[in-house]
Amino acid sequence: MRGYAWAVALAAAVLVVTVALTARIFTIDQPATGSTQAAPRPSTPAADDTQSPCPANDTHRRVLVSVSRQHLWLCDDGRSVATSPVTTGRSATGHGTPLGSWRIVSHETARYLEGPGYRIHVHFWLPFFGDIGFHDSPWQRFPYGDLERYQTEGSQGCIHVPGPMMAELYRWTRVGTAVTIAA
Repeated sequence: MRGYAWAVALAAAVLVVTVALTARIFTIDQPATGSTQAAPRPSTPAADDTQSPCPANDTHRRVLVSVSRQHLWLCDDGRSVATSPVTTGRSATGHGTPLGSWRIVSHETARYLEGPGYRIHVHFWLPFFGDIGFHDSPWQRFPYGDLERYQTEGSQGCIHVPGPMMAELYRWTRVGTAVTIAA
């Protein structure tokens, strides 16, 4: 058991840093409201957007997602460059989107996603944690950003992004781009 102590200590340290970072990121922003559009265009914040959830000391590109706000931000050099409502995993049925920090591991187009009871075609696929990733969802029939319906009608854990924003996210990210998912 003693041989695993360093791994346990490292995992605990990573968890503490992740929690501290996500708490800092998402406590300075105002709560988002649900969208009434099924496929909104990405919005660009004003130049004086002091409420950005992007960490000011971050000098890299990062995709931030708040599950409780059902919202996504693209951060570049500590500034929010685009934002969009999203739909995350069905938390009420055990398919919640995992919380933590990762990196995009692949950039794919025209792909079929498969799992128990489904096989769906997506135009863009950006996985970051096993079979969890960002993708478009033209079949979704309720508004992205809906703070209630995602809990029972959301994804299998992935992050559904409106088509126009998903195309932008695909163009804006690279393999290795940081991803942070917070409560």
